Amino acid sequence: MGNHSTKVSLKLFDFLIELGNRLDYFVDMEYPMSETVFGSQAIDIAWFNEEKSQFPLFIFEIESSTNNSIANNPTKVFGKESKVFEKPLFFFHIIIDSAENSEKYNDLLGLFGKYNYDIFKLNSGEIKTLLIKILLQHRRIYNEFDLFRILTHIIQEKEICSQIDIEAFLTKVEEIVHENQSYRIGQVYADIASCDDLFLDQYSKFLHRSFKKEFLMYLSYEGYSESITSEFINLGILYNSFGEELSEIDFKKLLIEAQKTETFSKIEYLPGLNRDYDIFIHDHVSFYLALSFMLFQGNLEAQKFILDIVNGILDKLPQSKYYIIEHHVSWGLLISATSNEFLDSYERIKNQINANGDIYDTILYSPIYRNEHNELPDSKLIQVPDMNEYCRAISINFNHLKKGKGIQEIAVMSLSNYWKEGLEVNYNLGIELANYIVKSIKIKENAA
Repeated sequence: MGNHSTKVSLKLFDFLIELGNRLDYFVDMEYPMSETVFGSQAIDIAWFNEEKSQFPLFIFEIESSTNNSIANNPTKVFGKESKVFEKPLFFFHIIIDSAENSEKYNDLLGLFGKYNYDIFKLNSGEIKTLLIKILLQHRRIYNEFDLFRILTHIIQEKEICSQIDIEAFLTKVEEIVHENQSYRIGQVYADIASCDDLFLDQYSKFLHRSFKKEFLMYLSYEGYSESITSEFINLGILYNSFGEELSEIDFKKLLIEAQKTETFSKIEYLPGLNRDYDIFIHDHVSFYLALSFMLFQGNLEAQKFILDIVNGILDKLPQSKYYIIEHHVSWGLLISATSNEFLDSYERIKNQINANGDIYDTILYSPIYRNEHNELPDSKLIQVPDMNEYCRAISINFNHLKKGKGIQEIAVMSLSNYWKEGLEVNYNLGIELANYIVKSIKIKENAA
């Protein structure tokens, strides 16, 4: 292996070893090229298909700098007869501190370039090229790789990641991923972005690329509620991020298309469709519709379309002791109160609940993620007030909370369960969304 003492070279060794592990290779360092270990030539890092393999599929040789012995490493591999040492699927020759315009590189490529060999000069910005080449060579053997594990490894290694144009890298990786995995890229990116604020921007850019390729509607998400609402959420994120650039796009039309199936609308009151769908309507749909509504702030047509879905569900939901109506009412009133443009919707919901009985104030003024409200000792049955009084009361109720998370962060977290791992308490994403909406109402009132 030689003497690689620089911080970058040592970090690169560890990085490539772990990358091989995450691609499910058996990785060895200082691998001897002959059975005579003493004095034998050795390979810096070797990736094997399995532990019992004698010859590596991939070879990595790392040079700290350009020196006169730089040709020794490819020569020791390609200079041997195949019966002595079989040629690798690819030889990655990495130079940490490369010389500028050295003739040695042309000589090496002229001599060994006809084999599966290439040089990567890291101080010339070729880390991205190296990683892409590794994944391309891997795909010669396997259809799939664990994209989540690969990306989190790269992102966590700050010294490596800082040398990469991550957007350009992801765009290229998306071309490498097998089509059978491509529909899951959204879930992978959402999982990463749900725990990494810096990756949020990459998620929205990915949606933009998918939209231009007409692939957005094919993205698949694991959770049941997420699988139904993801297209609404993603269209909302797309509008929220690129609304000006996509000003000619009719987002209401896209929402209408996202709502359609061959036989029924995706999001409506359909009792008895199946147990999971009943739970979705009972517990979660109000949160996801409110989130979609807020992502489309500034697009009244899209927001009114979503409000029509909210009101359509409310019209059909039966009243029961499980507060099905009240849970939906708390969200429907909150989003309707964001603008006088939606006063008719607010009045409709208010009159509907007031005509059929009172509502607990602890439900009315506390929209949450899931329909799991409980009657509290201080709960009071009240009538729904007019919009101005409602806005004042709910603002007071959320006054103790800080500004909280942004709408896109909430949106990405709503599509992922990964961020929940390791949490010791039951974090309520609905409170985050309600707080965001309430703070939006307060800003508008103050501005007025």
